[in-house]
Amino acid sequence: MKRFLLLLICISHIGFAQKYSGDSWATVNSKGSGTLGVVYYPQPGLIYEEGGKVKGVCTEILNDFVAFVQTKYGKKVTVKYLGAENVYSDFLKVCQTTPDILGVTNVTITEERKKVLKFTPGFLSNEETLITHKDAPAVESLQKIGTALKGYSAKMVVSSVHIKYIEQIKKNYMPTLEYTTGPSGSEILKEITTNPKLFTILDFTEYVDATRNKLPIKRQNVKVGELQELAFAMSKQTDWDKVWAEFLTPEYRKSEKYRKVIATNLGGAYLSMLK
Repeated sequence: MKRFLLLLICISHIGFAQKYSGDSWATVNSKGSGTLGVVYYPQPGLIYEEGGKVKGVCTEILNDFVAFVQTKYGKKVTVKYLGAENVYSDFLKVCQTTPDILGVTNVTITEERKKVLKFTPGFLSNEETLITHKDAPAVESLQKIGTALKGYSAKMVVSSVHIKYIEQIKKNYMPTLEYTTGPSGSEILKEITTNPKLFTILDFTEYVDATRNKLPIKRQNVKVGELQELAFAMSKQTDWDKVWAEFLTPEYRKSEKYRKVIATNLGGAYLSMLK
């Protein structure tokens, strides 16, 4: 029985490796061509599937990266979208444990995550956003959140940096606050539409999409944290980070082409946050 269980574990690991794999930069550089394998956590406006095609800000940046490698190195990179991981914590684990793939979504760069992951330079600035049901009272400041949202509970994306902020709020302003976690921002926003006594903290990109879909939510005008940088994630074993550092520069992010990509996919409201 033990041998049978070990065999099943080995088979599952082999299947996992076959599902998510790509070429290293060293392989592409030596052979002249190869595959950049991409695993993604769906985020409206950033990376999502529509009509059988993966779209969004991140896909256009990936296309520009392919063109950059072709121009500078004369190497042909083919981006292969290997699949979506719909639970954020699972997505991060895949990025950490799978060599030679790129994890694409709105991953915030933190010192803690740098211990287990490599990152591209930031591709987008992000503002943490406190979101409530549209009928919730206005929160004038974090110091007054305990009074304004008395009797409310919170729900956060599992393994997200937002948990740090809700714990700070609980410690400093709402000691009796109870919060739980969910697999994704989209699921939490849906829950808020039916539970007016629930609030969350999400990336500004998710708020933008919620307003586009006319969900009955609102953004509270309070500062939750510092402006963050979002990046693509890779395992510590990857060698793609060196080429990404050459491509994803401040000059690229100031270009008109990049700004147009942001405006088209996220709307003009995001342009004011670009660095």
